[in-house]
Amino acid sequence: MTTMKYLLTGTAVTPLILIAGLATTAAQAQDAVVSDAVSEPAVEVVVFGTRAAERQSMDQKHSSNVTREVITANDAGKLPDQNVGEVVSRASGVAVADDQGEGRYIVIRGLDPSLAAVRINGQDAAAPETDTRSVKLDTVPTGLIGSVEVIKNQTAEYDANAISGAVNIKTLSAFDRKKPFVSARYSAGYIELNDKTSYDTDVAAGTRFGANNEFGIVAALNASRRPQASQNLQGSDSWTNGKPDDWRLRDYYVIRNRQGAAINFDYKPNDDMHLYARTLFSHFTDMEQRQEFRVSLAGAGFTGTDTGTFTTNKAGSRNAKYRFEDEHISTVNLGGEFTLGAGKLKVDATSSTAIKDDDPRYNFAYASGKKDVTGAYDFSGELLSLTPSAAAYDATKWKSKSAELEADHARETLNQASADYTLPTSAFGGDTTFKMGVKYSERHKRSAVDYRYYDVSGLVLSNYLSYDAGDLYATKFGPTVDFLKSLDDAEAKGLLKVNVGESIADELGGDYDVREKVAAAYVQATIHTGNLTLIPGLRVEQTDAEYKAIQFDTDDIETEADLEAAGVFNSFGKKSYTDLFPSLVGRYDFDGNSLVRFAATTSIGRPNYVDLAPRVAINHDEDDLELEVGNPDLDPLTSVNLDAGYEHYFGKKGMISVAAFYKSIDNPIFVTEREADNETINGTVYDGAKITQSQNLKSAKVSGVEFNFIMQFDSLPAPFDGLGTSFNVTAQDSSTDGAPGRSDKVALIYTSDLTGTAELTYEKANWSARVAYTYRSAYLDTLTDSKDTDVYTAANGKVDLKIGYAVTPNWQLYVEGKNLTEADWQRYVGNKSQLVENEAYGRTWRVGVSAKF
Repeated sequence: MTTMKYLLTGTAVTPLILIAGLATTAAQAQDAVVSDAVSEPAVEVVVFGTRAAERQSMDQKHSSNVTREVITANDAGKLPDQNVGEVVSRASGVAVADDQGEGRYIVIRGLDPSLAAVRINGQDAAAPETDTRSVKLDTVPTGLIGSVEVIKNQTAEYDANAISGAVNIKTLSAFDRKKPFVSARYSAGYIELNDKTSYDTDVAAGTRFGANNEFGIVAALNASRRPQASQNLQGSDSWTNGKPDDWRLRDYYVIRNRQGAAINFDYKPNDDMHLYARTLFSHFTDMEQRQEFRVSLAGAGFTGTDTGTFTTNKAGSRNAKYRFEDEHISTVNLGGEFTLGAGKLKVDATSSTAIKDDDPRYNFAYASGKKDVTGAYDFSGELLSLTPSAAAYDATKWKSKSAELEADHARETLNQASADYTLPTSAFGGDTTFKMGVKYSERHKRSAVDYRYYDVSGLVLSNYLSYDAGDLYATKFGPTVDFLKSLDDAEAKGLLKVNVGESIADELGGDYDVREKVAAAYVQATIHTGNLTLIPGLRVEQTDAEYKAIQFDTDDIETEADLEAAGVFNSFGKKSYTDLFPSLVGRYDFDGNSLVRFAATTSIGRPNYVDLAPRVAINHDEDDLELEVGNPDLDPLTSVNLDAGYEHYFGKKGMISVAAFYKSIDNPIFVTEREADNETINGTVYDGAKITQSQNLKSAKVSGVEFNFIMQFDSLPAPFDGLGTSFNVTAQDSSTDGAPGRSDKVALIYTSDLTGTAELTYEKANWSARVAYTYRSAYLDTLTDSKDTDVYTAANGKVDLKIGYAVTPNWQLYVEGKNLTEADWQRYVGNKSQLVENEAYGRTWRVGVSAKF
């Protein structure tokens, strides 16, 4: 890849040197500034009329110099999209990683979500999670956005940390609208699986004012509450001779609340000055209650192959988990654009903060006798079945075993400042602009975990029963645990006994402190010559990082006082590196409707914070020694990205496109396991210990083809002139060399062979309707030392629906259906007959009213 990068650097720099030499002369000769991109139409966002929104999206895609998908606010609401993650999930080449049936992390072209940049109004957003750089898109409700862009290749002016691409969430400006506006929406939902109701509401208003309408203000508010449910059946990621070593039923009840606000101010007295303030605040809470019934099948006796009876010599478990997750993301963006000489100066300062408090997290467990769980089994289908005997449902036989109390706190602050200057030149016929800029950003990420494991004896489950869970997967669930009453009584009776050994790894292993500073500068040019547009550019980024963590040995910690004393940062690391990112992006327009795009770009993916922290967690498990080790020496991933595509637009009615992409990635990161061979770690020599650590592999490759077709059939005879369709499909492949213990080439995590969406639409007179099918094929979830034991997430396809009726030009009634096919989420080992877990969510319905004025 180094050779490719050098060639690209030379190609990009040559025209930049020429243009730089001509820029000063051109600046003196010109009074006007030519924009460095094809002008893009203002986003006139409306509440009704999805056809108009679709046309706006196509117009912006058509006029863009880079490959991107655009979804406007009304486009976002055309189907039951609950958050920004689901908004983008139907775009070409895009999928989402779900959580509890909701889209959470974006997957662009089959790559890990941590390799996709998430920006708010063009600036990077802080991430609340401790184990990834990924920003959770389910925390941002759709009611706050003006539009969302998915950018698949980018020019040198943008941050390079976007190997897979970038998502840019834009809030609305009053200058995007021609008139004052007010819009509102309210919906009430019904969740079939738990017979609960939800609500979702938002309101937005904006206007321009002043003597010459030079001031603008927009405000948007959103609130929602969704009491979701899911039912989970678990097998195991360890199967032997067609038998799992574990079986679990889980019943989830989750309440997710979202509140958000966006307030934007603009001052634009003339074309020479534009000041702005952009704000976005999002508050997300996630209350989860989970009941679990577990039967350990490790060492169990089985009488048959696929069916028979079993006996186990291990105790069963019934436990209840409760957690309350509270997250805040806020972004404040101040800046301005000014005419300076013959050019334009843009300055921007942004502060983004993400806060996550996972507090409290409780788990209370009861155990059966070792011979109290027997019964029948059927492993012949995809969903394995276990029918425990009557003793497993006798609550008097289940005794208290343990309690876990935990509080997790994470903070990330991200401050950024940038300046960009655009200058016209006379190079290449005069229709050329030269652009340069600098940027400085500073991140500070902190994670702190408080954890205690308690042994608990003396309580009997029959005195602490909760609700009747009924049947899950045609199996009786049985007694459930009232965790709060159990915990209160155990504490009152003095039954909670701290188990220091079980507390150490969780208490100390999750604490870290990371600071990261990136200084960047770039130059680029936009060259228009005839029908050809070229944008060569070069960016340089200097990264400096410092890490703190805790290293410990469980043999040195015997008491709770020892545990408290060990909670001090004692391991430190730092890393500094400089990278060059050449790029060449272009398009050639055959006419007003047809064009080809091409790009050769470079990018970076910095390791996750938790992998960089120089921590060492040492666990002594009887005669085995296991170490979990951080790696501050991890190198960032670097990538050369090649793109080429063709687009044809059928006027305002539709478009067809095909695009191919290829990424050559150096230093991909995988979690690896190895056996220590006289290896020195933290001053101690280890031989034979099992070491788990994130490491760089040699290289990886990703390639694929995207096809996209949109058409509005308004030339058909009535009533068929209201029909429309949208269809996209992406076929892709990935492989990596050098996976530990593997001689074969393995796929990258998250890469599905096939993703796509098919929509059928109808819009005529007062009626509008859309039905969409979204599909994602299976993908690698967890890499092991053998293909037969690799864990995969199964293929998933679901259908969503929305039907609306405009009572008046200002009021619309609508009904929505989500997951009408009742698609489950499933994981398996090696093949689908070896289940890891299956989770069912059922259907969700919503009825609502929206208004615009």
